[in-house]
Amino acid sequence: MEQRRFGRTENQVAVIGQGTWYIENAKRASAIAALRRGLDLGMTHIDTAELYGSGAAEEVVAEAIAERRDEVFLVSKVLPQNASRKATMLACE
Repeated sequence: MEQRRFGRTENQVAVIGQGTWYIENAKRASAIAALRRGLDLGMTHIDTAELYGSGAAEEVVAEAIAERRDEVFLVSKVLPQNASRKATMLACE
């Protein structure tokens, strides 16, 4: 999987990411298997958001990347009402 440098950092990010919008509507085992297969293929960029399934998508992602977190470039967006520094930190936790 092709990777590129992320901004001014030295971090390398896969150019193709795995999206998780509506993933909570899939069979959980299948969704987790799909994310893990993507990781196996080098798709280490995963995009999610607290809005997706009211946090349920993030829970699926958490289970899928368990024990592999250091391989993943994880992107998660917060709701507008959580867009302050403090609220963002709380939302991510």
